[in-house]
Amino acid sequence: MRAVLYVGHGTRVPEGSRQMEAFVEETKKSVPCTVQETCFLELSEPDIAEGARRCVEQGADTITVVPVLLFAAGHIKEDIPAELQKVQNTYPHLTIQYGAPFGLHPKMLDVLMVRLKAQGWTTGEDADILLVGRGSSDKNALQDFYRIAGELEERTGKQNVKTAFLAAASPSFDEGLAAMSQSRARRVYAVPYLMFTGLLMQEMQEKIDKMNETGPPEMKLCDYLGYDEELQEVLKQRTLETMEQPAWTEWSGEHV
Repeated sequence: MRAVLYVGHGTRVPEGSRQMEAFVEETKKSVPCTVQETCFLELSEPDIAEGARRCVEQGADTITVVPVLLFAAGHIKEDIPAELQKVQNTYPHLTIQYGAPFGLHPKMLDVLMVRLKAQGWTTGEDADILLVGRGSSDKNALQDFYRIAGELEERTGKQNVKTAFLAAASPSFDEGLAAMSQSRARRVYAVPYLMFTGLLMQEMQEKIDKMNETGPPEMKLCDYLGYDEELQEVLKQRTLETMEQPAWTEWSGEHV
C-alpha cells in the first residue's frame, strides 16, 4: 500500500505552517492516493519521523516523499535524505521514493508575473525589478535562481532584473536595495521568491518603507509566491512524477 508524505521546510511563525498545510490539503484532493500525510523538516510539527510513522500505522509499505521546497539545495540533498535514512532504519521493509522540489517549472514564472501585476507593474513601465531569494551556498540552487531571474527579464520585456538574497549568498537584500536606490527608473519592484510568510516579509517591508522616505525611485514590495493555485498544479505534477519515477536514488543526493 502506498502513502504520500509531503515535507515542508517548517517555520517558527504558526501562520506559515498553517498556509503550507492548507496548500497541501488542496493538492491531496487531486492525487490518487488514500494515505497522504504532511510533515516538516524543522521548526514545526510533525517532523519527518512522525509523518512516516503515521503512514506506516495506516498500512503503508511504500512511501512517496515529496518535498514542498523551491530548489535542490542542502535540505534536499542532505537534510531530508538523512532523516529518510533514519526512517529506513526504523522500518527496513519500507520502500521510500524521494521526489524533486519545484525547481524550474514554467508556472513559477507565471506566479511571479501575477505578483508583479498585483502591485501595479505594466508592460513597458519605467521600472527595475529586484528578485529576492532566501539564499543558499549550493551552486546549483543559485544557478537555478539566476536562470529564473533571466527568464523573468524575458517575460517582462527585457526590463532590468537584479538579484539579492536574505542569507547565505550575495548581494544581500540590504546591498540590493542600496544598489536599486541609485536606479534611474521611476519605480523598483522587489519580488520575494519565498513560499511562505513570516518575519522576513515584515523586515523587508520596513526596509523598503525607510528607503522610500529618501526616494526616488519609488520602491514597492510584491507579495511572496505563497501557496498559489498554480503551484498546487506543480506539486501535483511532482507527486505523480515521483510515484512513477523517483527523482533521487538512495539518499545520497544522486539524481536519476
